[in-house]
Amino acid sequence: MRIPLYIDFSGKNVLVIGGGGVGTSRARKFREAGANVRVMSLQFSEELEDLDVELVQGDARDERLLEEQIKWCDLVTVAIPETGINKKVIHFARKHKSLVNLANDAEKTEVVVPFEGEVEGIKFAVTTEGKSGIVARIVRDRIAEMLECDEETLNLLKAMDFLKKYMKQNEIPVKVRMKMYFAVSGDDEFRRLVKEGKVEEAKEYALRFLEEYIRGDREIDNSLIRINF
Repeated sequence: MRIPLYIDFSGKNVLVIGGGGVGTSRARKFREAGANVRVMSLQFSEELEDLDVELVQGDARDERLLEEQIKWCDLVTVAIPETGINKKVIHFARKHKSLVNLANDAEKTEVVVPFEGEVEGIKFAVTTEGKSGIVARIVRDRIAEMLECDEETLNLLKAMDFLKKYMKQNEIPVKVRMKMYFAVSGDDEFRRLVKEGKVEEAKEYALRFLEEYIRGDREIDNSLIRINF
């Protein structure tokens, strides 16, 4: 069973097998994420020639060469239409503890590369796990459109981000921080200010809320707290 994760690929090694359109797209994505990218193929697209990636000309059916390259990487992505090498890729990846992304087999892939989007710091990713890339793109674009029109949620993000940074900078204990996230975000007055676009006033209100709780002048309904450390 797959679970969604965001992983920092800065400095990690990524091997892309295939120098065509899909391979180029994968190589660009991981390079932009800060990974060290190596592309192995018999031929390379013009864009790959200009990207800051290492190009290894070779046939993935050469098992010695394939294992040598997989031994180097943290993740290998197969970006060619032929599925014939998939079993060998998986075998060598397991042997050398590398993750596997099969762009040519959505059912057997270990890692899914989804369609991504971001609006004002809210990141999201969509996949249909191979059912339809077209539909995944459409859903991603609809989520983006929805968020772009949702000023209240974007204002809430700004106010909550401010509160979180303030509490961390002032070394508020983590148990208190967790309570504040739920209690403040569920407070009627705080949400009214956010809804009306009064972000600065919402920030000030959140700080007063925190100070009153720390002084013992405000109680919190513990039933609102969904996660405790």
